[in-house]
Amino acid sequence: MNSKMRKLIKLTLFAVIIAGLFIGFNFSNVFAAENTINCSNRFVTLVNPVRGRIMWGDRSLAPIKTQYESINKYKFPATWLLQYDSLIDGELRDYTKTFDSNQEIGVFLEVTPELTLKSRVVYPHAVDWANPAAIFLSGYSQSDRRKLIDKLFLDFKDFYGYFPKSVGAWWIDSYSLNYMKEKYGINAAMIVADQKTTDRYGVWGQWWGFPYFPSKANILIPAKGEETRADVAIIQWAQRHPDLAYGEGPVFSNYSFQANDYIRQGKSTIFFKDLINTYLNCENPVAQVTIGLETGMESIGFNDEYQRQLSFLWSLKNIKFLSMSKFAVEYEHLYPQINEFVLQGPKTKWILNKNERRNEKLGDLVKYSQQVSFSDYFIKDSSSFLDRRLTNEELSTNNESHYPFYVFFWLFISIFFLWKKKFEVWLYGTFFLMASFGLILKSGLRYGWFVFYGPVVSNLLIIQTAIVVATFILFYFLKSKHLRLLVILSFGLDYILSILRYSYFSGSHYLGVSVDALRFVGFKITPPFSVAFVNTDFISVIASSLLRFNFDKIWNHSVLSLIVYPLIHILIAYIVLFQIKHVNSRFQKIVLIILVILFTLYLGMIINSDPRVVILNR
Repeated sequence: MNSKMRKLIKLTLFAVIIAGLFIGFNFSNVFAAENTINCSNRFVTLVNPVRGRIMWGDRSLAPIKTQYESINKYKFPATWLLQYDSLIDGELRDYTKTFDSNQEIGVFLEVTPELTLKSRVVYPHAVDWANPAAIFLSGYSQSDRRKLIDKLFLDFKDFYGYFPKSVGAWWIDSYSLNYMKEKYGINAAMIVADQKTTDRYGVWGQWWGFPYFPSKANILIPAKGEETRADVAIIQWAQRHPDLAYGEGPVFSNYSFQANDYIRQGKSTIFFKDLINTYLNCENPVAQVTIGLETGMESIGFNDEYQRQLSFLWSLKNIKFLSMSKFAVEYEHLYPQINEFVLQGPKTKWILNKNERRNEKLGDLVKYSQQVSFSDYFIKDSSSFLDRRLTNEELSTNNESHYPFYVFFWLFISIFFLWKKKFEVWLYGTFFLMASFGLILKSGLRYGWFVFYGPVVSNLLIIQTAIVVATFILFYFLKSKHLRLLVILSFGLDYILSILRYSYFSGSHYLGVSVDALRFVGFKITPPFSVAFVNTDFISVIASSLLRFNFDKIWNHSVLSLIVYPLIHILIAYIVLFQIKHVNSRFQKIVLIILVILFTLYLGMIINSDPRVVILNR
């Protein structure tokens, strides 16, 4: 072997050694990069929604046991969100009480027929369980939402001894979120990550995949300051790939952290690992991901992949695993310091701050307005498609608010009447305002919407002020004390009208009153001469179809509601006054007591009324 050949061999060996060292060094770096995240404030939150077992593929406890054992193998904390039907499932509930102390139990805010029945709320007729008008709280009036939430939370406390801190659903309206925060002290909520049309649910415009504290007006809008902030941390279910998930339908939205999603897209655990690295890298001051499977449903077919996810997460260093509520506590201190998040995908980049989110390559720009809500804050949404997509039209809405100036006029008039020692006139005038015009006086401008509880009128402030002035002028010249009193009490008859019910089905007439949304008390009249007393719950479809007096027919016409309606009550008062003069004093007192009780109930009905119509303030 000549010297040239020996030199060539030496050079080749040297090159191989150097290359080997270089490759080995880089492989070790890659391995380290995959298993160590060299920055703080990286969070993983395991969340498992648990629906009633009637929805499960396997209705034994095996699915939840398998899922819990997979999590407990690594001593991970997790949050289990129980739908009402699973909450009242004694066997399932008792099993959750055997979980270790790392596990958190919360509530999954999906409405079921059982929950509506127990809450005395009418469930929508002839819809499937996943219809947004049935399953989400936004499909119900504000008062019904309160009943549903109260029942869910009170039963939870009966079973577990405390109120839950964490809640979730694919959609939670801001009215319900604020109510749960103020009354029950929740601090964490989970909604679905951005998707335009998947499963008939369109949720679009929040920070792409990153947690935030929302505006009180809109759960999709990150709050700027404490005065507008709802103190509930929002995390997202099925956070999406920054590039691949942008588009319409599951063909795009299935590029997410969910095992069932990306497996159906032909991806593997490698996709999951890459997406974890995309979200939890050190480019941002804070990062968080939500991982989970719907217990008994997707968890059955995809548990093997779920276990591979957990195994990979366990191998990562410098990661904090926290339940929803504990993450919220930590994030509360970090959020005010955050100015901007950057989510860098292979092809595009998301810029997320408290003024806007944007992705220039995808052409996505959403500017945030702190004081603009969706209409479902005020009224129920009966649509079969949930459309909660932030649009430029809504966000450019005039979000000014106005003070009800009629209050100043009422105060001025009150001082005048009290100074003139006309207390009785002032008192009756005030009660008349509340009874006859309470719904229009409650109306106003809020969160970018004109909110009407009664008639829809233009120049609302002027109308409200004119009503106050006209009412006190009327009562000043109405000299009869008895007539003033009866004008007020005549509105108690409206309460009777509001609860009267009639129907004809199965060959019988039903006439009576509704005690609540489902309970009917009255008489069943079957021809020719059969009369029976009835005190029963009707199913939702019958209860909602009973004939009743429709006050909306009055509120839909300004003349009827502002002029005819109060004049009718004045006329009724004249008639009652004329008739009552001809009976003895004892009977008069009985009539007055009954009218006072009815008026009190009617006044409560006005005070607790729900918004009827909302109009965007352009």
